[in-house]
Amino acid sequence: MGALALRVRPGIHMTEIAQLFESTLRQNRSRAAMSTVARMPPTTTLRELLASDAADAIRALSLGELAEALREAGFGPAQAAEEAEPERSPQERLYLQILAEIADEPMTIGQLSKRLDLDVEQLRGYLSWMKKMGKVVSSGRARATRYQAVT
Repeated sequence: MGALALRVRPGIHMTEIAQLFESTLRQNRSRAAMSTVARMPPTTTLRELLASDAADAIRALSLGELAEALREAGFGPAQAAEEAEPERSPQERLYLQILAEIADEPMTIGQLSKRLDLDVEQLRGYLSWMKKMGKVVSSGRARATRYQAVT
C-alpha cells in the first residue's frame, strides 16, 4: 500500500485533513476486503466470510466492489452459476429421484423400490411425506396403489 502524501497548503483546515485520512483509510479497507474475498476458496459461504476477521471490512463493501473482487478471483457469470449449484443431501437426491421416476407414469411402491434399489419401508415413508406435502398423488388400493408426481 502506498503512503499518503499530503501537501499542506496554506489555509487547509484540520477537518479537511481528517477527511482525507478517513477517505484513504476507507479505500485501503475496501482494497483489503476485496483482496480477502478474491483469495477465499470458491466453497466459502457468505456466513463464513462474515464470521472472519475481515467481516467489518466485507460489510462495508458496495455490491460493485464485491462483484469486482469476485471477477478478480476468476468468477465470471458462467462460473458463478456453476459454483452456485448447491450440494444436495442424500435425502434431497432421493426425493428428486423419486419425482423423476414417477413424473411420466404412475408406479407402485414395488416398482419404484426395484428401480431405485431402495427398501420398501423407507420408500413408503418418503412417499407418505411427499403425499402430505402435495408433491405426489396416489390412486388405487392396497398393493395396486400407484403414485404419480403432481405437475
